[in-house]
Amino acid sequence: MLLYYTDVSKLDINQAHHAVSLERLEKTARYIHQKDKKLSIGAELLLKYSLNQIGISNPVFDHDQYGKPFLGNHPLVHFNLSHSEDYVACAVSDSPVGVDIEHIQDAELDIARHYFFGSEYKHIQNSPRQERAFFQFWVLKESYMKMTGLGFRMALDEFSIDINNSSRDKGARIRVKTRNENTGGLELADKQPEFGVWSVAGDEYMLAVCSEGKINQEANSKPNSKPNLISLDDLLRETERETMEIKSQHQRGI
Repeated sequence: MLLYYTDVSKLDINQAHHAVSLERLEKTARYIHQKDKKLSIGAELLLKYSLNQIGISNPVFDHDQYGKPFLGNHPLVHFNLSHSEDYVACAVSDSPVGVDIEHIQDAELDIARHYFFGSEYKHIQNSPRQERAFFQFWVLKESYMKMTGLGFRMALDEFSIDINNSSRDKGARIRVKTRNENTGGLELADKQPEFGVWSVAGDEYMLAVCSEGKINQEANSKPNSKPNLISLDDLLRETERETMEIKSQHQRGI
């Protein structure tokens, strides 16, 4: 798995527009705020950067029945994107994957009380840093929902996240409990996905990834190591090189 994130706050849209698809430009043009435009263009730039790391330089995007994008020319490669405030995150895997990044703000305890499970809400209440605990649950839950392909079509109360911090040497153990249709109670899901969750960007953001496959990035293999931060300069340099290479291939008739 590849897991990257980047700060797009200083992105020059005019400098980057040539490196994204016409569909992305049309979508971005409908946004009013510059921040939303930067996040949209930055998301595609980071995705193309990520795919280029595994040799995919000319992705063809399609959409499933729910509108979720996938690679039409590489259907066995899965990806997911997320953005919040000034940051964009991207995960690429050979298994279904979901990623979520959120800017840590005040804890939304009313949301937790009404839409989270009692065990999740209690965990947040008992935490000395409630805002961090809330967003930890939020990104874990959303990454799972996105991994399933349903997103917010899956209700927050259809499943719960169980965090066991007893194994300190290996980090927290994170498991999913799903609702039994017959009893209405919660049970451990038969097939447990893998999770990773980190505080990033000066501990101002929470980022989580969920996948049916292993989360064992080469540069992220140590316990509690963080996802890879890609600088905006590196992102633009890579996409510029890729664009020039594609143009050269077209000129040579390849």
